[in-house]
Amino acid sequence: MQNSKNCDGVIHFGNVDWWYHNRGHASVRMATRIAKHVPTVWINSIGMRMPVPGKTEIAWSRYWRKIKSLTKGLKRDPVSGMYIYSPIFIPRYSPTMLQVNGWLLNLQVKIVCRRLKIKHPSALVSMPTMTPAVERGKWIKVVSDRCDDFSTLPEADKKQVGALEKRLLEISDTAAYVHEGLMKREQELVKESVLIGHGVDFDQFVAARPIEGQRIAIPQSMLGLPRPIVGFYGGMDEYRMDSELMIKIARHINPGTLVLIGPKQMDLSKVLAEKNTRHIAQISPEELAAHAAHFNVGIIPFLQNEFNVMCNPTKLKEYLALGYPTVTMKLPAFQAYKELIYNADSHEEFLACIDKALQEDDSSLIESRRNAVAGSSWDTVATKVAKLLAVSL
Repeated sequence: MQNSKNCDGVIHFGNVDWWYHNRGHASVRMATRIAKHVPTVWINSIGMRMPVPGKTEIAWSRYWRKIKSLTKGLKRDPVSGMYIYSPIFIPRYSPTMLQVNGWLLNLQVKIVCRRLKIKHPSALVSMPTMTPAVERGKWIKVVSDRCDDFSTLPEADKKQVGALEKRLLEISDTAAYVHEGLMKREQELVKESVLIGHGVDFDQFVAARPIEGQRIAIPQSMLGLPRPIVGFYGGMDEYRMDSELMIKIARHINPGTLVLIGPKQMDLSKVLAEKNTRHIAQISPEELAAHAAHFNVGIIPFLQNEFNVMCNPTKLKEYLALGYPTVTMKLPAFQAYKELIYNADSHEEFLACIDKALQEDDSSLIESRRNAVAGSSWDTVATKVAKLLAVSL
């Protein structure tokens, strides 16, 4: 570790690929805000598992999009000013190849830092497979962004990923958590634990769906859709989303519309075969409020699996800021808001909750939902993390 008081750049070892994943992810929201204070480089994810045709959903599509990402090299986002780097790596995840990729990635980070004149970087690490690279670097501070328990990711090597997560915690100065349960489980493994939670662009979402007055204009992609509109937005992965439940929802609300917004990271063909399902491709975080404001009910149809037990979706606070009813599968992260949402423990309960949500007629709930998240802010979250990274604000 360096002994300098402040860093002059942040290297964010990301958990998504900027060029094709959902940019609404909490890690991206933090990174783009930190970039306002100090040069910040987002290193696109190198993943944790090899797509296997016939086993992994849309495997060939995943190969192709990663190849396209690799051709972009180092680019600068004109909006946030953050640098995006697509590293060259060997797509194998054995212990030996992870070490090789660590050496290769560390070399590329050094070159990027030299090019951007970053001499005293701090590291923010959101992906455990980046650990071998982080171990080789010299940092002012290392902060582990514990947004998920990746050892539970299907098709990943649980023992190997768990060991990488443990190594990362050991070399980190601080681990920043969005899930209290995960923080409590790991607090003995790291020097310092901080619960940062999630933010929300509160004013933007409230303005899109005011209690009184005209709602924001409906986007062209949603014009004329039969109501009620029951909607979800965000990344859609096979280990998160319950496709069987989504099919049941579409059939249950027919002739209403099930709207799904975001990149297709799983096989949605059976869901989209339902004639009243509409898929809208990935949109920017700035466009989310304008689309979601026209849902009658927001949904989070997640699987109740080992991975999701430790998740904390950013969209819940956004749904609450919009004020309308939200239906979720019962997961620990939602319990703090159980009086404000509809929680289900089965497919049948989920459908019944949608019916209750559509019949809701209590305007005071809108205010209660908004009050529950009014103090949340991505700027506040990013400032907390920036301080942990020794960024001078």
